[in-house]
Amino acid sequence: MKICSQCVLTETMPHITFDTTGVCNFCRQSKKIELKGEEKLLELLDSFRSSDKKYECIVGVSGGRDSTYTLLKMAKDYNMKVLAVNYANPFTDPVAQKNIENAVKRLNVDLVQVHLKKNLHEKTFRYNFNVWMTDPNPALIPMLCIACKTYYYNILKIAKKEGIHCIVNGGNPYEDTSFKKELLNVASDEKIEYSFIKAITGIIQETLKNPAYYHPVFIPTLIKGYLFGDAYCLGSRVVGRGISRFELFNYIEWHEDEIISRIKNELNWESPKNLPSTWRFDCRVGHLKEFLYHKTLGMTERDDLYAKLVRQGLMTREDALKRLEKENQIPFEEIEILLKEAGFEDPSFLYDSDFSRK
Repeated sequence: MKICSQCVLTETMPHITFDTTGVCNFCRQSKKIELKGEEKLLELLDSFRSSDKKYECIVGVSGGRDSTYTLLKMAKDYNMKVLAVNYANPFTDPVAQKNIENAVKRLNVDLVQVHLKKNLHEKTFRYNFNVWMTDPNPALIPMLCIACKTYYYNILKIAKKEGIHCIVNGGNPYEDTSFKKELLNVASDEKIEYSFIKAITGIIQETLKNPAYYHPVFIPTLIKGYLFGDAYCLGSRVVGRGISRFELFNYIEWHEDEIISRIKNELNWESPKNLPSTWRFDCRVGHLKEFLYHKTLGMTERDDLYAKLVRQGLMTREDALKRLEKENQIPFEEIEILLKEAGFEDPSFLYDSDFSRK
C-alpha cells in the first residue's frame, strides 16, 4: 500500500494524490496552525469573571483526557468558577465515568449530567446502525452518534438557566478529521466555522440514498442533532446568543505527555488497561466507528490525527508509524460489549458482514 513519504496517510485516504517524491497533497497544502495565545485566553476569561455569580463558565466533560485537562486548567490554573456538564452517554466506558467523579471531587466542582429520556440514545444508535449495515457508507458512520449531537442544546439551556455566558471545551484543531470532510465534498482545509454547515448538504445527499434514515420516530433527533451539532450551527447561534463558546487548544499548545501526566498525578485519571491508546476511549461507540472506517476506508481517525501531528512537528513520522501499528488494533471485546448493551444478542454478525457498497 502506498503511503505518503512525509506523513502517514495511505492511498486509501479520500481524494489523496502523490507527487513525484511521494508527498501527498494534504502535506503540500498544510499550513502551520497558529494559536491565539494564552494571553488572549486570560483576557477572554477575565471578561467573564463575576464576584456575584456562582458560576463563570461551563466545561463539557466526557472523562477523556482532553476534557479532563480542560477542567483542570479552568478550575485550578485559571481559577474560574466552573460548572462541569456531562452528557450521560449510555455507552460511556466505566473508567471514563470514574474519571469524571474523581476530577469534580478533587477540584471541588459542581457537576450536572444530561440524560436523554426513554432510552432514545440506545434506540437511535441501534436503528441507525441497522440502517447503515444495509448500505455501508463511510460518509455516514457519524450517524451512529446523532443522539450525542443534541448535547450542545442542553448545555445552552443550562447556561441560560444559570446565567453563564462562557462555555469551554477541550477539542483541538488536530482532531478536525480531514477524511470526514472529503467524504462529504467539503475541503479538508475548510474553516471549522463553515465546515459543519457545508457538510450538512453532503449529509442530506448521502442519507437520501438510503431514506430509511428518515424514520418518523427519529426525525426529531436527527433535526435537533444537526441544528445543534456544534457552536456554529443555526440552532446553536439562535439559542446561544450572548453565550461564547471556545476550545482551550485554540489558545494554548496541545502537549500529549503534559496532559496525561498532570491529570494522572493531580486528578487520579486513568485509561482502560486493555486499550493501547488513551485517545477517545470514553465512549465505546468510538471503537466501533474505528472498526467501520478501517473496513470501508482502510484507515481510521487516528491515522488522520497523527498525520496532522507529524505535519505540525508534534510527532515524528517514525513514532506515528510505530504507534499506528499498535494503536490501530481493534478492541473487539469492547465492540461486543457495546452491541450487547445496544440490544444485539449475537454481535458476531458484524465480523461476517460484507462492507462493500450495495
